[in-house]
Amino acid sequence: MGLFDFLKKQEKNESHKSEMPKSELFLSLSKYKEYIVQFIHMQQQGDYAPISAYEKSNGEIVGFLYVIEDYNSYSIPSEEVINKMEDRFKQKLKNNDINSFVILYHSQFANDNNHKLANNYNESKAITVSYNFKNEIIGKIALPYSFEENSVVYEVFDDFTQEENSIIFATKLEENKNYFQDREEVKPPVSENEIGLKIKKSNALDLKNTWSGIFGFESYKKSSGAKILVKYFGLALNNGKITKYNDITISKLDYSDISLKGISLKDEAITFLPVIKTDHIIDVVNREINEWENVENLEAVITAGGRGGFGLAYFATDYAENREKYLSKKEHKIKISGIAFVLDIIKSEILAKSSDDFTMYMPNKDLASCACFDFVGKVEDFRETFFLEDNSQKGYLMKVRLVTEPNIQEFLTIDIFVNLENMRFKKLVKGMRVSGMFQMQGELAD
Repeated sequence: MGLFDFLKKQEKNESHKSEMPKSELFLSLSKYKEYIVQFIHMQQQGDYAPISAYEKSNGEIVGFLYVIEDYNSYSIPSEEVINKMEDRFKQKLKNNDINSFVILYHSQFANDNNHKLANNYNESKAITVSYNFKNEIIGKIALPYSFEENSVVYEVFDDFTQEENSIIFATKLEENKNYFQDREEVKPPVSENEIGLKIKKSNALDLKNTWSGIFGFESYKKSSGAKILVKYFGLALNNGKITKYNDITISKLDYSDISLKGISLKDEAITFLPVIKTDHIIDVVNREINEWENVENLEAVITAGGRGGFGLAYFATDYAENREKYLSKKEHKIKISGIAFVLDIIKSEILAKSSDDFTMYMPNKDLASCACFDFVGKVEDFRETFFLEDNSQKGYLMKVRLVTEPNIQEFLTIDIFVNLENMRFKKLVKGMRVSGMFQMQGELAD
């Protein structure tokens, strides 16, 4: 079935048609019809990244993409992607390397000739096809759409006849075909400082999962969850304990086992984060610092080597105020703790295949860039803990053994907070083994 079945007929608006004769425009652009359909498929799968394609001198059509090496933590703004594509292909046209090119992106077009890039979901109103041909015919056409419940309803290209629209949207994509034969990899900025620390940049990471660990995933995804976060961010900034470090202001709300920490730069509120209080300290040698550009480099995930050669990564909760200390020295004493995203009883098949003291932790394949780990641990001790002004949030602070070393007590044992909502069982028992995922966090103890 072609995509024309998804379309809704629309009366033609003559004032916004291309000046190029329809037949000529259609003949020129129809060679890119597979990429129009491909772009629609991408949107239906939740992918709104711009794409492009070009025609080689021999008539072959080639798709082009910028591919991010670490797409979970780094991204290029769509405007920059489009500009890079335009510069790239205009130069190829000038050098007679290609005959034409198109760039497809989501725009604010609403039958008003406004082809400005849509910067967010609410601004997205159409797919714009920007075209540039060797004969200096340049223009843009658009396919408007609207969102209805959980689906996207597409209209038609006003510049094409109904028959021409039918030809485009009846196009079937070939199975297993690589439509983007030409790709250029974009790597996050990486450098090495004077003491040999690797400094990597991220701009697409956030603390959404962290706060879900604090408030409960189901509760936090509701509108009330965001409201609580905004409320307590405001309380921290206005009523919290204030500490200043040059241009950085730390505003903290303290509870028995958790602190909520607001961070401002030059009196502008930047970020808000939870800190699990702990006395567990380990020696580490930091190897890589992944700074978050999207919060002015005031947050970072640090990869390090720990006791006995064990590797670990931690979200540095004090990076804003101690950035220079982290950048100037590799060896530190770090207070290590964690926030459980999910906690479950260890599966029976694992129990059957492992020794009674088996424990482990390993990077989570999807959230390793946020210092998240899958684990099997032993609950050495635990206590109930409450926080927020009305003590409405309840959880457990668990003392969890992650690494069992017969000759060294508490080789790697840390405090992990779990919200009751994120537990897949009801009763926590001292000495039981549990499994799940947690985010490791740390702060300087030296």
